[in-house]
Amino acid sequence: MLTLAAFVVVFGTIVLFHELGHFIVARLAGIRVFEFAVGFGPRVVQVHRGETTYSLRLIPLGGFVKMAGMDEPEDPQDDVAENDPRSFANKPLPWRLGTIAAGPLMNLALAIMIFAAYFALVTVPPTITYVEQHSAAYQAGLQPGDEFVEINGQPVHSSAEVVELIEAHPGKEMDVVIRRGGKKVAVTVTPKAEDTQGVMGIVIEHKPRYSLGLSLKAAVINTWQMIGQLIRALGQMITGRMEPQLSGPIGIVRIVGQSARQGISSLLILAVVLNVNLAILNLLPIPVLDGGWLIILVLEALRGKPLAPESKGLAQFVGLAVLILLMLFATFQDIGRLNWF
Repeated sequence: MLTLAAFVVVFGTIVLFHELGHFIVARLAGIRVFEFAVGFGPRVVQVHRGETTYSLRLIPLGGFVKMAGMDEPEDPQDDVAENDPRSFANKPLPWRLGTIAAGPLMNLALAIMIFAAYFALVTVPPTITYVEQHSAAYQAGLQPGDEFVEINGQPVHSSAEVVELIEAHPGKEMDVVIRRGGKKVAVTVTPKAEDTQGVMGIVIEHKPRYSLGLSLKAAVINTWQMIGQLIRALGQMITGRMEPQLSGPIGIVRIVGQSARQGISSLLILAVVLNVNLAILNLLPIPVLDGGWLIILVLEALRGKPLAPESKGLAQFVGLAVLILLMLFATFQDIGRLNWF
């Protein structure tokens, strides 16, 4: 139940912000919006305000903003005149490009905001990330993931405090209290003496709270690095230098559930990763994705006239087929990763 709830909240928020990006710029451009929807399938809830229907749909795996003059209308009521000034097709190119690009850009903005909140609000206590074999820590039974609570009765709150106390006790027993699996565990460790300093043989991670300015700076830098890593990974998968590692709905639900059980900090980082992935993947030049729409708009501008509806329809059909194949491939990979026995 926790897994499903976490998935709906996390993925639903990501989709909401993505579609909100399209919607806000469309409204600023004066484009008529018939429907703003989060989810696919049958409507669960709908509210009509002005000329727009706002709906929440059954399957929380996407969403859409239905704009006048963007696609062939499914409902006769959504049909607009060719010269309608509020049609998407009749807006200047910069507004059309901005409306399409706003979805992925909103996801990147959300990733930066979540990252900034993580750096500003989340603290990670001094935690062991690596234990050297046959070291003093190894012999005392310390493990990666153990959090330092006290050393010789003195509470410790940072890696600097832990290192200072270890170095001050070469060859001397230390009473250490760590937190493991939510429970406090007491151990005795005797740091080895090296150059008159104590050495325990561990690597420690610690993250203090950042100021607002540093949080925003760190958020932008880390989001940019994540974008670069994703683009490089996509390039390596396309060129065959990396085994494709894709996750479909099953895999994403499982990962969100695992992160929710690990705590809010893990869930925040996963939300950042999902936002960046959705933004970059949506910018791929595949028809039906935002990147495909951007390519079509640029081609039409270069030609000086719109593409024929038949050509657009064929391109979108091919793009949809590619997406379905990728989704099936990712789902089979998800199933293969499941532990059935």
